[in-house]
Amino acid sequence: MSDNAALKSLDQLIVEAGGAEDAGKQSNSSHDLLIEHLRSARSSLLGSMPGEYKSSLQEAKESAACITDKNTQSDIRKRLQNLIGN
Repeated sequence: MSDNAALKSLDQLIVEAGGAEDAGKQSNSSHDLLIEHLRSARSSLLGSMPGEYKSSLQEAKESAACITDKNTQSDIRKRLQNLIGN
């Protein structure tokens, strides 16, 4: 997956998790930790820091446990795993 595709995927995940489309806006969601990790991964991707990027994705994957809907949680974890694998 290209960096551009990964960036789009992260932006979509942030919005779906309840974050604002603008990565600089504050979230008012119960998924704040998940969103924080997704935004950190986004910043690391843009900053060409692959180690930090993968670490943030792994932390986001673990934080997805906050999502009560199991289907949504599973979908987000799979998408994060796809980003980790690339």
